[in-house]
This record gives sequence, C-alpha cells and structure tokens, in this order.
Amino acid sequence: MPWDRTKPAAARLLITVMLAGAVGGLLHGGQWVRMTEPPRGQAASASLEMMQLLRDEHGLIADMVKAQLGVSSRGFDSKPIAATERRQVIALR
Repeated sequence: MPWDRTKPAAARLLITVMLAGAVGGLLHGGQWVRMTEPPRGQAASASLEMMQLLRDEHGLIADMVKAQLGVSSRGFDSKPIAATERRQVIALR
C-alpha cells in the first residue's frame, strides 16, 4: 500500500510526487477538453499586380544579397550597394 507507515518518508514523498505527476500529465495532455480553431475559409488568390510586386521585391532582395556577398569578397567597394539602393528607391516611387 502506498501509504504504509513503515516506509521511509522519502519513499512516500516520491510515490506521492509520481502519482501527482501522472494525474497532472493526463489532465494537462488535454485528453478530455480539446479547444480547436474553427476551419478557415478558402484564401483569396493574389492579383497579378501583387504577384509582380512580390517578384520585384524578391529580385531586389536577391540583388542586395549578391551585392553584399560581392563586397565582402572584394573588400570595401560600395558601388554594388549604391546601385542596389538606387533600384530600391526607384521601386518605391
């Protein structure tokens, strides 16, 4: 029996903690109460203009990364970064 008085106090404490951990694990596991998110509707597809804007942004980021990699491999030449910044300013107009 778990509450036998002949066992040391540490053993009784260990059994109590293990029992409480098992019960808490079952309750915390959410086996009885499941909160689910309602299903979302079909997402609207993006327009052609938005897709082109996304492609342009990806191109600018790719150019910027390539320019930064070029600068780090060649030294402190800032021309590729300046060109990329000019393209970004033009794209934001």
